[in-house]
Amino acid sequence: MAIPPEQNLSESAGQDVGVNVPSKSASTPAGALFKPRVWPLFVALLVVFLALVLLQAIAGAVLVLIQVAGGEPVDQMELADWLRSAPVFVMNLILAFLCMAGGATLFGWLSARRSGCSLADRLGLRWRSFSLPSLVVFLLGSVPVFMLSLGAVYLVSLVFPPGGWLPELYRSMTTPWAIVFIMAIGVFPGIGEELLFRGYVQRRMLQRCGPWVAIGVTSILFGLVHVTPQGIALATILGVWLGLLAWRTDSIWPSACCHAFVNSGWNVYQVGRLHWGIPEVPPLWFSVIGGGVVLAAGLVSLWILAKLQPGSTA
Repeated sequence: MAIPPEQNLSESAGQDVGVNVPSKSASTPAGALFKPRVWPLFVALLVVFLALVLLQAIAGAVLVLIQVAGGEPVDQMELADWLRSAPVFVMNLILAFLCMAGGATLFGWLSARRSGCSLADRLGLRWRSFSLPSLVVFLLGSVPVFMLSLGAVYLVSLVFPPGGWLPELYRSMTTPWAIVFIMAIGVFPGIGEELLFRGYVQRRMLQRCGPWVAIGVTSILFGLVHVTPQGIALATILGVWLGLLAWRTDSIWPSACCHAFVNSGWNVYQVGRLHWGIPEVPPLWFSVIGGGVVLAAGLVSLWILAKLQPGSTA
């Protein structure tokens, strides 16, 4: 018996290495007929992070060689401080962005090409007519989640004391470099990490697993790449919120904006309390009013997300 063309298309796509069928949304729930393979995700992540480690090692070696070639004596302590300076930190952020965004684009393009869909659909790059008021609510609603993750960081720090080089990084910054640093730590991880995790990884897993499994696994992977116990705790909790945003809006842009907002906002506070007179403990009135606003925004955010069907307008 001849097999209809539609069935041939479905079967050939099903044999592909973890790609999505063009007629299926990236938010296809568990139980759909087509379930792509998951293992290519882990291979892609491994390739991306090996490339990142190699690229950062090469860049660090080149910087050291430039310093040696300049005839300056190399002191190990001074060299270590220099490698942890704001310019080098920003350079590493850019390298991480290039690896993550480039890896997500490359593997996403291969997946999209095999399935016949667009790269924009594969990675969730469409804005989906998302409204600006909803985005503002989501930005403010990210703050309570971030505060919850800071609570987890505090508990983890009771068992694993944190390293002490970040405060020194903040103290050593000049104002121009502080501004560059704050912008870079918002934009580059906000876009690069969301492309890789919520775009490439989570959207693939949503086709294979239920939403909470997909969001949970992606959040754990997202946490693990932050290496330190404190970074893992913070990123895993925040990753659940970012994953929820990306899933319900069917786009990575709301999660990328919230990611950048939280990153930059926290570092404005860290730099500002050392250089710009921002109080370490805010006034009571600010805490009460601000806390009420962001808590209300968090609740409204959950209400908006509960009403949304992936791909609809918020």
